[in-house]
Amino acid sequence: MKRIIFILFIAFLSLTGFAQTGARFMDNSPWKEVLKRAKRENKMIFVDCYTSWCGPCKQLAKQIFPQEKMGEYLNARFVNVKYDVEKGEGLAIEKMYPGEVKVYPTMLILNAKGELLHKVTGMHPADELIAAIEEGLQGNTIYVLEKEFEKGNREKEFVLKYLYLLKASSERKQYEKVARAYASQFPVDSLLNKEIWSMVNKFIAKYPYDKEFRFIIEHLDEMEAKGLIDRYALESELSGEIGFAVNSIYLLSNQTHSEDSVALLQKQADYLRMLLQKPVKGFPESLAELSLVKCKLAGDADRLYDRFCVLTECGLVNRDVFQSSMLQYLVQRLNDAERLRHCVELARQLKTTSPGWMQSICNDIIESANNKLK
Repeated sequence: MKRIIFILFIAFLSLTGFAQTGARFMDNSPWKEVLKRAKRENKMIFVDCYTSWCGPCKQLAKQIFPQEKMGEYLNARFVNVKYDVEKGEGLAIEKMYPGEVKVYPTMLILNAKGELLHKVTGMHPADELIAAIEEGLQGNTIYVLEKEFEKGNREKEFVLKYLYLLKASSERKQYEKVARAYASQFPVDSLLNKEIWSMVNKFIAKYPYDKEFRFIIEHLDEMEAKGLIDRYALESELSGEIGFAVNSIYLLSNQTHSEDSVALLQKQADYLRMLLQKPVKGFPESLAELSLVKCKLAGDADRLYDRFCVLTECGLVNRDVFQSSMLQYLVQRLNDAERLRHCVELARQLKTTSPGWMQSICNDIIESANNKLK
C-alpha cells in the first residue's frame, strides 16, 4: 500500500512539474501590480492581448505557451500577463497603447516602466515566436527600423529584416509601403525575380492602372513557368480587381456629367479595355460589362440596348445588380415602343431569377417603362 502511495506521489509531482514548465502568466491583473512586480524583479513585461472569441489566441494559450521552451524563455526575462481586451482590466490596454492592438492575438513587449519596445501578432510556433521576440530585444524593433528606413536605408538585408518584423506585427500598410519602395528601385521586370515577387505578391496585383498590374497580366505564362504563381488563384485575383475597376467607372458615371470627368472615365475605360483583351479567366465578363459602360459614357442608349440584348443572351452580362442598372438607364433614355416592351420583358425575366430584395427594383423598371408606353 505504501509503495502504491509513493508511486502516486511521484506521479503527482511529475504532473505538477510538467504543468509548471510553461510560461506563467498573471491573469487580468491590475496594471499597477504588474508594473510593481516588473520593477521589483527587474524584468521586462510581456503582455498577451486576447479575446474570448479569438481562435489563434486559444491556440497560443493551449498549445504554445505551455511548452517548456516558452516557459524557459519568457519566465526568465519577463513578467508575463494576459488580458482579455474586451473587458475588465483589459479595456485599459488598448487605451494605453492606441493603435498598437489591431489584431488578435497581439503580444506587447514593454520595459519595466511600461514603455513599448516591440510587438508580435498572430499565432506562431514556439521557435518562431521566440525568434520574433528576440529580434525586438536585440534592438531590431519596427520602431527603430522605421526611423532607419525613413532615413533612406534600402539595403537588401535591412529591408528583409524590417519586412519580417512588419509581417510579424501585422503592420500591413507599412509592409506594403516598404516593399513597394524597395521594389521600385528596380525595373518592372524584377517581378520575375523570386525574392522580389515574394515581397510584393500580396498586394501588387490590386491596382489595375499600375504598370506592375499590366506587367503581371502580360507575363503570366513566364511567371507560371518559373513557379512563382498559382495561376488559377492569381487570375481570380486579377479578374476580381479589374471587375471592381469597371464597376467603379460605372458608378462614377452615375454621379457626374461634367465633360472633363466623363473624358477621364472614358480614358480609364479605354485602358481597362486594352487589359481585358488578354486571355485571363473572368476577363470576358468584365469586358462585356465595360462595353456597356462605354456606351453609357457616350450617351448612346440605342447602341447600349443592342449590345445589352446580345451580351445578356450570351450569358456574358449576368450580374443581377448590373442588369437592373442597365435596364433602368435604358428605360429612362429609350423612346422606341418595341424596345421599351422588350425591356419590360427582360425586367420580368430578371425578377424571376433575382433575390427578394431585387423584386421592387424590377417592379419599378416595369412601371417606368409602361408609363412611357401609355
